[in-house]
Amino acid sequence: MKNFLDKIKNNKKKTIFISIVLVAFILFIVFLIAIINFLMPNTKASVYGDRCEVTKDYPIKDERKNSLKDFFKEYDKIKLVDIDVKCNLIDIVIEVDEKENFKNVKAMGKKLLEQFDKEELERYDIELLVKSTDEKSDAQIGTHHKMIDGKMNNDFVW
Repeated sequence: MKNFLDKIKNNKKKTIFISIVLVAFILFIVFLIAIINFLMPNTKASVYGDRCEVTKDYPIKDERKNSLKDFFKEYDKIKLVDIDVKCNLIDIVIEVDEKENFKNVKAMGKKLLEQFDKEELERYDIELLVKSTDEKSDAQIGTHHKMIDGKMNNDFVW
C-alpha cells in the first residue's frame, strides 16, 4: 500500500490526468444513459394507456367473431377478409366485387352495426375498411366511434 501511495505522490501529473479522464468517462456514461432514457419509449407501458380498461369486462371472443363472419355470408359480392380486435378498436376488412355499388356497402354497414349489442357499441370503436377486387379502385374507410357523452352515431362516417 505504501508503495502505491509513493507512486501516486511521485507521478502527480499522471494521477491528476487519469482522475480527470475517469471522472469525465463516468459523467459521459451517466449523460448517455439519461439521453437514451429520454429518447427511447417505455416499452413496458401499454401503447393504449388506460383506454383498454373500458373493454376489459366485454372482450370480443372467437365465438363473437364467428357470428360476425356469419353475417357477411349473406352477401354475395362482399367477402370478409379479416376481423381484428385491438384494445377498444375493432378492425373489419372486407373486399367487394368491383361491380358492387357503394350504396349497397353503406347499407350493409348500417346492418353490420345492428349486429353489435349496446354494450359493445358503447365501448368499442369500429373501423370498416372496404377494398375492391379491382386494383384501380381506392379503398374506403368507415368509422363508428363509441358512445361519447351519451350520444352515438347510428351509422359509419365515410
